[in-house]
Amino acid sequence: MTTTARIAAFSVATLLLLVPAIWNGFPLLFYDTGAYLGRAFSDTLSPGRSAVYGFFLGAGRSPDFWPVVFVQSLVTAWVAALCLRVHGLGDRPLLLPALFALFTVATGLPWLTGQLMPDVFAGLAVLALYLLAFRAEDLSRFEHWLLIGLIAFSTASHNATLAVLVVLLGTGTIVHFLRPKLVARPALARVAMAVGLSVFMLLTANFAVTGRIAWTPGGSAFVFSRLVHDGIVHRFLEDNCPDPRYELCKYRAHLPYHANDFLWHQGPDGPFALIGGFEKGGEEMRDITLQSLWQYPGLHLMKAVQATFDQLLAVGTGWGINYDVWDAYGHIEQLTPEAVPAAHAAKQRLNALHFETINLLHKPVAWFSMAVLALILAASWRWRIFTPLTQFAATVGLALLANAFVCGVFSNAHDRYGARMVWIATFFIAVAVAQLLPTRKTIQPATIPLDTGVPAAAATPEVVPNEVPARPQQRLPLE
Repeated sequence: MTTTARIAAFSVATLLLLVPAIWNGFPLLFYDTGAYLGRAFSDTLSPGRSAVYGFFLGAGRSPDFWPVVFVQSLVTAWVAALCLRVHGLGDRPLLLPALFALFTVATGLPWLTGQLMPDVFAGLAVLALYLLAFRAEDLSRFEHWLLIGLIAFSTASHNATLAVLVVLLGTGTIVHFLRPKLVARPALARVAMAVGLSVFMLLTANFAVTGRIAWTPGGSAFVFSRLVHDGIVHRFLEDNCPDPRYELCKYRAHLPYHANDFLWHQGPDGPFALIGGFEKGGEEMRDITLQSLWQYPGLHLMKAVQATFDQLLAVGTGWGINYDVWDAYGHIEQLTPEAVPAAHAAKQRLNALHFETINLLHKPVAWFSMAVLALILAASWRWRIFTPLTQFAATVGLALLANAFVCGVFSNAHDRYGARMVWIATFFIAVAVAQLLPTRKTIQPATIPLDTGVPAAAATPEVVPNEVPARPQQRLPLE
């Protein structure tokens, strides 16, 4: 493929990922966008909102936050192009834009790249890990460092992404000790370096905001909200109240049965606010969580398995991309007033975005991709087929399970958490299908120089008697 063709393919792919945002007239907003943006202008941390991504939003706020979504789309196209190249598909100029044209219609990927949220980096971190761990020999040194930087930024931008990669790294370490040939030690070292760099990046950004070393707050409250959602907290309070250690005993009659209601929807008179919210209520929520785990281990296990399964199936596109994300609009009005006209003129602000019809396609595609992925992994295990494509499938499959466990158990099963990761399963299926499709090869006919005076018959190669034709190479199983 010529350089011009590569640049053209890459440019078209990047543009396709920007289609929803361009159609909207402004980058897409989520409820949490404002809290992320605020970290770049404040001296406080926000529960669950990374200062690292907040600084990224602040740096790309002009004009109208378009640099943010452009970089997100550009990085996504680059990682996808690397994956195609290492699987021998880099010489097909139309493949990358064709895949992204398909993804623009059939998956939520462009709704992630065009959104002012760190969600797209969850899947990108997994693909970058795969490339570093299993395909490093096909990458340049410069690409190595770029992927390490991408993983560090991605995992520093969201605690759940960091947790997923820690699970992948831990699993890879176990596999290395059991089957060293499957996961090499240098691969683990590269991924561990990236994860370590992300921790340093996160702590440095938080120090820049607050002047102290601190982790992004709010973790215990998200876990507790899931226990409220599952009814475990209700049972604990029923069995243990009254107890002077727990302020929540006073308000248990008003305790909701939905995690979002507990955290966000009951206002200053709700139980969450009355026990002190994220900061002052953290110690009580942690204590109830640990005590309930001791009292009801079987119930916790059953609910954790159910939450993981629920999260695995929750893959709908577009949750939270609503017209009434007031906090996001409020932060934009206060911190970046130059972006206000475009933000309020966008289709999202006019309530013109509806995802019910889109999800009639996106959900089945996501479920089908996961099902095919599971079948490929089962077949590979059954017939002991270990190829680069198997490594790819195993990485994606484990990432989906880890994401379902982390988000379902430590937060709450949600379409947003599944949608930001499931597209990599569809991408894997696309790569596998592309490898199975035959490539067009142009056969050059033999030519004879003109005006040489050599008879045509003389140009025919001499057949050597008794020569045994070379035996064709044995066809290996396709990846």
